[in-house]
Amino acid sequence: MSEMEKLKIIQIEDEAAKVVLRRRAEKVSFPLSITDQATLLSMEAVLHKLGGVGLAAPQVQISKRIALIYIPTVDRRSNAKLYPMHAIINPEYVGLGEDGAKDMVKDMEGCYSVKSICGLVPRYNRIRLTYQDMEGRMVE
Repeated sequence: MSEMEKLKIIQIEDEAAKVVLRRRAEKVSFPLSITDQATLLSMEAVLHKLGGVGLAAPQVQISKRIALIYIPTVDRRSNAKLYPMHAIINPEYVGLGEDGAKDMVKDMEGCYSVKSICGLVPRYNRIRLTYQDMEGRMVE
């Protein structure tokens, strides 16, 4: 059975999937359980097969605060910076800037779990991100 078959990406258009995709995912404890380690490895294989850019555990019906970011050497967006496969666990962020909407930028986005729509999405131009790495170390 392939990793894609083990971890099926769920769609927001599926009523049953909305429960997982819309609720706050559970915090991950350390050291990582064998199950969490296996989830990360499977998610990595899926994200490689998809060609990047990011995949969160709730997108594969696992309600945990785990995400992978991967911007491959060949990316379709000219302004994208290359980024090796990277796990972020228990992430939290805060927008930086003092000018509200002026500190936001819009960029085209799509989502593996939202097949019916893509479009311009406002995001903070700068954020402060904190998360834990796979060993549980805090990173900012």
